[in-house]
Amino acid sequence: MSTVFFALFISIFYIVGFAFLGGTIWIAWHSLRAGNWPTTPATITDLDIISQSDGEGGDSYEVKVAYTYEVLGKQYEGSRLAYGYGGSSGREAHQQIFDRLQNANAVAVRYDPGDPAQSCLSYGIHRSIQIGLAFAATWLLFVFGFTLLFWLFSLPDTALLRNLSAN
Repeated sequence: MSTVFFALFISIFYIVGFAFLGGTIWIAWHSLRAGNWPTTPATITDLDIISQSDGEGGDSYEVKVAYTYEVLGKQYEGSRLAYGYGGSSGREAHQQIFDRLQNANAVAVRYDPGDPAQSCLSYGIHRSIQIGLAFAATWLLFVFGFTLLFWLFSLPDTALLRNLSAN
């Protein structure tokens, strides 16, 4: 009975880990795909660094950007910096992004040729995606290790028993 309970219990953690890994891979795929999209000039209409506090002394930062661009004579508005980009601690990394955009004479937006309303300013496997992949891998390795420990504890110690000299 305890093995069935453990299997049901641990499966929840595997599902969460594989769902997170799948979601991160999906975002990474979109981010890489955007590297093949055409580009067009864009005008930044709003740019800011948002700071959020968790009340425990930890802050997270995120660059918020809005831009306009034109494709085949039609105006579009976008706000995606990159697929998967999100806030995190460490203001310096976000400040560098902000400074690059603020000091740019011009920016190019990448847009999906099948749906020009889908756009981004950057692409590739950036830090937010790397962190997501590392977290998912760490989560799954921990759950696998925990499963392995449970399995080993459930086995008899045959080597010890076989080599035990007792009269």
